[in-house]
Amino acid sequence: MTRRVPFSHYSVRAIAALAFVTAAGWSGELRAQVSDPAAVLARARAEYATVRTARAEFTQEIKNPLTARTLQSRGTLVQRKPGRVAVTFADPAGDRIVSDGQWLWVYIPSTAPGQVIRMPAGDGGTGGVDLAATVLEAPREGYTLSDAGARAVNGRPARGVSLVAKAGVAVPFPRATIWIDNADASVREVAITDDTGIARTIKLVTWEKNVAVDAAAFTFRVPKGVKVVKQP
Repeated sequence: MTRRVPFSHYSVRAIAALAFVTAAGWSGELRAQVSDPAAVLARARAEYATVRTARAEFTQEIKNPLTARTLQSRGTLVQRKPGRVAVTFADPAGDRIVSDGQWLWVYIPSTAPGQVIRMPAGDGGTGGVDLAATVLEAPREGYTLSDAGARAVNGRPARGVSLVAKAGVAVPFPRATIWIDNADASVREVAITDDTGIARTIKLVTWEKNVAVDAAAFTFRVPKGVKVVKQP
């Protein structure tokens, strides 16, 4: 069964796991031939260090194997390093997630009207919002890497890398796959499965790197009548 409902039915940390980064590019023919997963991640990490700001449109799908539900959402994201990310949803409309570098604000009036959750942004200042960075920066020694093959993502040829956690190693997620564009080496899709088995897939619809972004996007103003719920 597929339902279009807000994905805030899950944990706040799961809700907040959004963002996009690019991966570094190599010249045409060599790019298309690269399949070594360690090499793909290495150049992706190198390019991520060059990202200062970003603007993107995305879609997200969340599958819960326990309820057999598929939840879908879409919206826009702007990012400015260090530690600032703002996600505005078109569906569900009005929902927002903002990291101002110190606090992470999760405002989901579609399912929790009248309140906004505020929590420390955590390491890097984004409170887990930067999902692609979470994958790229995961300790390689904690995962078994494999080539996920080649396929098109939104019509663009891409290369996939799968990460599976090794037994007995503390890692931020058990499984993930990241898809990198063959032509410009941007990250086109990120899929992560968390400890509960919930799988999130985020697809990049548009992507702009190192563009002008409005600083006001990273300021969350509590709407009148909305209660702030503080979490440690």
